[in-house]
Amino acid sequence: MPQDNFSCTIDLHFDPWGYADDAELEVLLPLPSSDGYQHVLAVTAPDGLDIVDASGHRRLVRLEQGQTATVTVRVATQRLRHGQYLQLPPPGPADLAAAPMIVADEALRDLALRCITGIDNPRDRIAALAKATADALRYQYPRDGRGAARSLARGWGDCGEYAFVFTALCRLADIPARPVFGLLAAPWMTSPHAWAEAWDGTGWLPVDPNFVREGVYLGPLFDTGAQPQDHIGALDMYRLVLSRHTGIPWPGAVPDIQPAQAAGFMLDLDGIGTVAFWHAAPAWQARPVVPFLQMPWTVIAKPRPASLRSTWRRLRPWRVKLRAPSRRWPRSPWVVADIVAMHPAKGIAFVIAAVALMAWVPPLSAALQGAVWLWVAVFGLGMLRYARLMRLRSKRRAGRAAST
Repeated sequence: MPQDNFSCTIDLHFDPWGYADDAELEVLLPLPSSDGYQHVLAVTAPDGLDIVDASGHRRLVRLEQGQTATVTVRVATQRLRHGQYLQLPPPGPADLAAAPMIVADEALRDLALRCITGIDNPRDRIAALAKATADALRYQYPRDGRGAARSLARGWGDCGEYAFVFTALCRLADIPARPVFGLLAAPWMTSPHAWAEAWDGTGWLPVDPNFVREGVYLGPLFDTGAQPQDHIGALDMYRLVLSRHTGIPWPGAVPDIQPAQAAGFMLDLDGIGTVAFWHAAPAWQARPVVPFLQMPWTVIAKPRPASLRSTWRRLRPWRVKLRAPSRRWPRSPWVVADIVAMHPAKGIAFVIAAVALMAWVPPLSAALQGAVWLWVAVFGLGMLRYARLMRLRSKRRAGRAAST
């Protein structure tokens, strides 16, 4: 029986001063809350204004120039199995309404209708919509724009786009649903990630459409199954939920910023338009909002001029550190090769050090040579498995999936 629980301490550090020259900034920090999947044992964060609603727990803090914000969380998670529900309130109007990045068009309506025709059971409808999302998209990071309609039209997107498309399809089928933003937080892989939740009439079910498509590779890496159904109504234990929903109300003051002043990352969002990240709180239904809160959000009125120091700080404005995990390696020994392949720089540094050490300490040559060849073999196996993931993300594979 797989291990059912995981605990760790996570530090989330935000440094906006590579981008901002303001005297002070208001920053909205996501603070995780307990939901029956994750149990927040302790949270340390800067003092500020607390806000708790359907989107989760967040805090508006004020930073003077040069100050940074760190949120430290001790969290315990448990595997969510089929038949279990998240411990969250029933759906509200926002779980069925249009929202930033979740704006319906005819293509989404047609796909939703095709998926649920002849299916009456809500769980079966959710599964059909999740599989349709997985078949409709291949993974590719969107650098120009985001949104369900846009992603379905071009046939690709990242984990967030999978969540937006699935959420839009559910809402069109009168199934309450919402995207979830957080982290994959395993000791061997920590990364921002997004998935979704859908209401089956009894409770909230987690659904990860990205893993529905790529579970054959990602499932074993996170101690869960490789089949699509393993990621519909079930959840591995290596995640940290930070917020839910898009278009989260911005609680702070909105500086009067002209578009020419904004020096942020520009992204075109369905339902909103072009947004300069961290330099604007864009309007949705006449209210300033945060498009999604996966990392801290701020509104910078005075961009910092480019310099060597500002460029260096911009490289890592948001950092995550995982400490004191209750488990350090995945259950399956086969995915050790995946982990080695994920960190080629460390392996190459080891090989260089080993070769140098062979010359300096000849008695260790045989052992070091064996270690180098072992790394080469494990890295090669990991790359072969990674090639399988790349095939899932290829245009040809996506075309075949869309035609079936």
